[in-house]
Amino acid sequence: MKKKGAILAIAMLLIMLSTSLCFAAGGLTIEETYPRDGSTGASIENLGVKIYFSQDMTESIVGEANKDGFQLMGPDGNRIPTRVLYNEKEEGVVLVLLDNTSDSDVQITGNTEYTLHISGDVVDDQGNTLGEDQEITFTTLNTSTNTLISVLMMVVMFGGMMVVGRKSAQKADEETKKRDDKVNPYKEAKRTGKSVEEIVEKDQKKKAKLAEKEAREAEKDDDDDDYYDDDEVNKYRVARRHSASEAGSKYVAAKKEAAEQARARAAKYQTASKAKKKKK
Repeated sequence: MKKKGAILAIAMLLIMLSTSLCFAAGGLTIEETYPRDGSTGASIENLGVKIYFSQDMTESIVGEANKDGFQLMGPDGNRIPTRVLYNEKEEGVVLVLLDNTSDSDVQITGNTEYTLHISGDVVDDQGNTLGEDQEITFTTLNTSTNTLISVLMMVVMFGGMMVVGRKSAQKADEETKKRDDKVNPYKEAKRTGKSVEEIVEKDQKKKAKLAEKEAREAEKDDDDDDYYDDDEVNKYRVARRHSASEAGSKYVAAKKEAAEQARARAAKYQTASKAKKKKK
């Protein structure tokens, strides 16, 4: 009989222990916060902390009980007005957000430390409490450093654009100088020992090739500016294709004028070269 009583007592003790362990496993804990404790670079606008609890928390059930459970403290230790928002769609998520609607003149500053105090009396929908007070400390974004970085990036960007533009202008000037550079046939003949006619003919051929190349490039650019009517792409068809110049584009007109000038130069050099050959 005593043996049976001892076995029964041990069984009851085991049941009580397992029950207490189950309640402990189902207690309320904080799984994650954003920003995290000790983090830096928190946003100044809409300052707040998002807390992920292990158990569900519904405003209609625990809102009144937890109204004083979250306190955001400034660097001087003063309490900052906040709103506690519960996410009905996401289990256990609570957002403690700066209350911009209050009459308080609190100013949130950059590179400043703020602390969210969470009371151990915070309760979930099942009545479980957090058990002990917890604090989340974080530092806001250093706006002066961020502004300096933005300014430096803009300086680098504009500096790069100026360098590229200067190189392009320099290259264009060199090409123009090379094209317009006149050869003195007498000096060149004296330097090379060739006849004046050979020097002139060689220079004319060189200029003719350069003019032809410019004419081809200008004509290619002119063709690219024409409007292309594709039945698969354009749902609204027109009677015929229209170029951009017909629509009044001065840019395209200028390019066409340059192309015509290049073709004229090429024809001029070719005519001069043929005339030299006929004289021979």
